[in-house]
Amino acid sequence: MQYILNAPGRLTDRGRRFLAARARTVPFPTQDYPDDTEVIARLAPFPEVDTTMLLAGLRQAQDRYGGLVYRTSAWSFQEEIRFEPWPYYQESVDHGPLAEFIDHEVAHPYSVKLRSDGAVVYCFGVDVAVFADADALIEADALYWECESWIPVVEPKVGQSPAGVREAASRLSLIREGSGNTEWWWEADGFRVHLWRTFAELFQQERLVKWGLWARDEAGLQAAHRFLAGNDLR
Repeated sequence: MQYILNAPGRLTDRGRRFLAARARTVPFPTQDYPDDTEVIARLAPFPEVDTTMLLAGLRQAQDRYGGLVYRTSAWSFQEEIRFEPWPYYQESVDHGPLAEFIDHEVAHPYSVKLRSDGAVVYCFGVDVAVFADADALIEADALYWECESWIPVVEPKVGQSPAGVREAASRLSLIREGSGNTEWWWEADGFRVHLWRTFAELFQQERLVKWGLWARDEAGLQAAHRFLAGNDLR
């Protein structure tokens, strides 16, 4: 498995530009890795887990992401995050054993972990699988980054009514590579819509849903206003 900055693989051009602009690498303590024997011992409480598959996935995550650092504008963080795949396993009622994945300093979510199938799970009281894999998380961060240079049409804020947003946005083109299980991006005609339910799911509070809309240029701004007016979202 090659390191993501050297071999971006299936990342989009947007994702690659984002990493080129924002990412750096810091030393990741490979010498301190628990060896395979210790990892397997830690998995002993999970007899239903395929330890060979899980161990292979962990080592691949360490090789591909270990030491990756960048500042994110994602609504879940808005800080510098560090990718540190580490085999400290925690029992999850819904997801089985979870390994440490991302180190960060803001209070929420409490931790970001990696599931045995590669899914990225946010934890705070409950565990929510937010993205299917780490590349999807990076692609979402790239979308936030790109929107920083676009024109804000609907200013995102917690508590802003999302009524009808998903239904209206579902008629646009879903940006699949940066969407997940609790947050989605759509685009059409030079504008982009983002709906974010991650904290609403994590804290089980609907008031934490928020959404935003950005336009790439003046033509996109006009199209965005037509979208809002046509779907009674003003």
